[in-house]
Amino acid sequence: MNAADVGNLPNEVLLHILSFLDIPDLDLVSKLHPLLARLAADRALHNNRLRVVYPARVSHGLFAQPTLRPTVGELVQRGILRGLAIERRWRTGNYWNSHISVRQYEVSVLLARHHAGAVLSQHLTRRSTTSPPAPLAHPDSRNLASSLLGTARKLKWCFRRDTLAKMVRDKTKSGLLAGVGQWLEEKQHVMQDGERVRLAVCPDMKGIVAFYERLSVGK
Repeated sequence: MNAADVGNLPNEVLLHILSFLDIPDLDLVSKLHPLLARLAADRALHNNRLRVVYPARVSHGLFAQPTLRPTVGELVQRGILRGLAIERRWRTGNYWNSHISVRQYEVSVLLARHHAGAVLSQHLTRRSTTSPPAPLAHPDSRNLASSLLGTARKLKWCFRRDTLAKMVRDKTKSGLLAGVGQWLEEKQHVMQDGERVRLAVCPDMKGIVAFYERLSVGK
């Protein structure tokens, strides 16, 4: 702030700022600018300091635990200042707000987040192997947006395919069916579910037939 900026501020604002300064500080400030010298000798300023500021300082000094201006250690304990070993550097008289210290603190926070993510992912992986996930409910297309209908259809088809595959495996393991072909012959209604269901159980043979036909023609 230069001299021109001081002249643009209202006198009330400057008086309020000067009311928090002690007498030696007011003496130094009054030598910086003629306006500040005139305001430093203002009666309203000293009246406010004697009636408001000084009693508040005395009460704070007698009954309050922290000081008027918190130390670096108190700011660190409150979480206002954050960094690596700020209190130790401050007590030893070293500069703790350098660019390198700030970068070291940012890297330490990033490493802490990566470590927490690795611990959580390991815990969730171990948990997923011990307890099977709950089955997903079939989505209702009536309650979905139009942009999600394609995804909902794919999800429903995956459910149908998994259910059909599980049913085939159960039938085969139980010994009730000699194989998939016999089971398909006995369950004719499966063939009515559409081409996609049939292809899921029996892949299309057109490509194989065409391959052998081309071989026979070549001969």
